[in-house]
Amino acid sequence: MNNKLLHVFYQDSLDAPTIHEYIESVERLTELISVQQTDILRPDISNSIYINENRIHIKPDWLDKRPAIIFPSEIPFNKNFFLGTVFGMLGNEEKYPQYFTGYPAMLFIFDVIQAITKGEEADNALENILSRSKFAHPFENYAFNHNVAIALNYGHYSNDINAEAIEAHYTDALQLAFEPSYKVYTLKYYATFLIDNGNSEGALKLLDEQHFKTLDDYPKYTLERVWCQAAMKQLRFPYDVELITELKDRLWETLQFFDKNGHKTMAAFLWMDAASIANLSNSYSESLGYINKAVTYFKNEGQDEMTAQAQIVRGRLFYDWAQSGNPQFYRKALEAYHEALSVFKKEEAPEVFAEIHHQLGVIYAELPDENKKRSIWAALSATSFSEALEYYNKVDFPYQFGMVCNNFANAYAKYPQGGRSDNFEKALNYYDEALSVRPALDYPTERAVTLLNYLEASWKAGNPDEAFNTERYNDMVAKVNEIKTLTNDQQLILETEKHLELLKELEKQIIAVE
Repeated sequence: MNNKLLHVFYQDSLDAPTIHEYIESVERLTELISVQQTDILRPDISNSIYINENRIHIKPDWLDKRPAIIFPSEIPFNKNFFLGTVFGMLGNEEKYPQYFTGYPAMLFIFDVIQAITKGEEADNALENILSRSKFAHPFENYAFNHNVAIALNYGHYSNDINAEAIEAHYTDALQLAFEPSYKVYTLKYYATFLIDNGNSEGALKLLDEQHFKTLDDYPKYTLERVWCQAAMKQLRFPYDVELITELKDRLWETLQFFDKNGHKTMAAFLWMDAASIANLSNSYSESLGYINKAVTYFKNEGQDEMTAQAQIVRGRLFYDWAQSGNPQFYRKALEAYHEALSVFKKEEAPEVFAEIHHQLGVIYAELPDENKKRSIWAALSATSFSEALEYYNKVDFPYQFGMVCNNFANAYAKYPQGGRSDNFEKALNYYDEALSVRPALDYPTERAVTLLNYLEASWKAGNPDEAFNTERYNDMVAKVNEIKTLTNDQQLILETEKHLELLKELEKQIIAVE
C-alpha cells in the first residue's frame, strides 16, 4: 500500500469517475488520497473508506490507528458527505464541519474523534452525541451505546466519569450487536476497559465465552491479543504452569500473525510481552532476543515513547539476569534505564520518571565495584531514591511510598559505612516509614518482609557506648512476635525463628553477665 494518508476503495467501476471528480474538486486533495477498486474489505488498512451501492462505508479499525467510534451504516454517497468524510478522516477540523450542515450525526462523530485524538475536553461533543434518543434501526442503537462507551472511556471531561456508566454502555452495546465483527469490536474495548480497571479476571471470563476459531483473522487475533494482556495480569508467584504454557502458545500465534502481515507496532508490543514472559521463566537470553526485537521495531516505526517503554522492560531483564549470578549485567540495566530517561522527563512523565529512578536507586546500591567507587554509586543511589520519593509521597501514593522506602532502607544497609554516619540507623528509619503505610490488615506479607529486613538491620546498627540496648532488644522481640501473626509462609517463618533463637541466646548472655 502506498504512503497516501487515506485510501478510498470502490466495488462498482461506475463509481470511479464520480469519486475522482469529487476529489479533484478540492485543490491538491489528490496528493493525500489513493483510489482503487476492490472486491473485499481490507482490514489491514485502517485509514480507508468504501464506496458501494451508493453508500459510504467506514469499517471498524482493527489496528488502533484511530478512536474506536462506529460510523452510521447508511451514509449517502454524495459530494458533501463524501468530502466531509474525507476531511474528517484526515483530521481537518476546519473543513469537515462545512460539509455536514445537513448531517449533524456525522459532524458530532468527528467532533468526538477530534476531542479524543487531541486530548481536549469533550463535554460538548459528548452532549451532542447523547442528545440523540430515537433510532430507526437496531444498528443505530448499538452504535450509540458503543460510541458513548468509547467517548466516556477515552475522552477528557470537566467532571469525573462514573466507571459503572461506561460499563453499562459497553454491556448494552454487546447485547445489541447482531453482526459478529461489530460485537467483537465492542468486546475488544470492553475487555480492555476491564483490564485497565483492575478486573483482568472479568476480562478473561468475557473473552473465554467467545469462539475465536470461527472469527476472521483480524477480529480473531485482535481478541487474542487482548486475551494475552488479561492473562499476563493474572500471573502471580508461584506461577500457574498451565496458564503460562497456554499464554506462550496464544501469544506466539498472535505475534506471528501481526508480524507476518507487516503490523510492526502491534508486533513490537507482543515481542515486549513475550520478553516479559520469558523473563518470568528465567529464560534470560530468549527474553533479550525478544525485547531487542521490540526496541528495533518501535525505533523503525518512529515510536519514541514505546521505544523507551521497551527499554524499561530491557532494564528489568538485565537486573534480573544480574541477580541470578551474572553481575556484569547491572551496568547493562543502568544503560537501558538511562535510555528510557532520555524520553520520560520529570515534567512530562513524572510517574514513569519516578519509577525509573526507584529502579536506578536499587541497581546503584548493588553495583559491584572497588570501595572508592562504591561510595560514588551509593551517592547516586540515594539521589535516585530521593527523586522517586519526591513523587511517591506518603499521602498520594502510600503503597509506592512504602515500596520505595523499604528498598531505600535495603540500599542503606548495603552502602559502604562512612566515618560519621550509621547507615544501618538510617535504614531503620526508612523501614519505619515503610511500616507506617503497610498496615497488617491490608498488606500482611509486605509488612512481614519489611519487619524481617528491619530485624537484619537492627543486629548491625550501632549502640551507644557499645552497651546493651534494652529498648532495641525489646523492639526486636516485639517484631519477631508480630511476624508470626502475619504470615504462614514457611520461608519467612524459618527466617523469623532464626532471629528468635539469636535473641534468646543474646538474652542468656546478658543474664550470665549480670
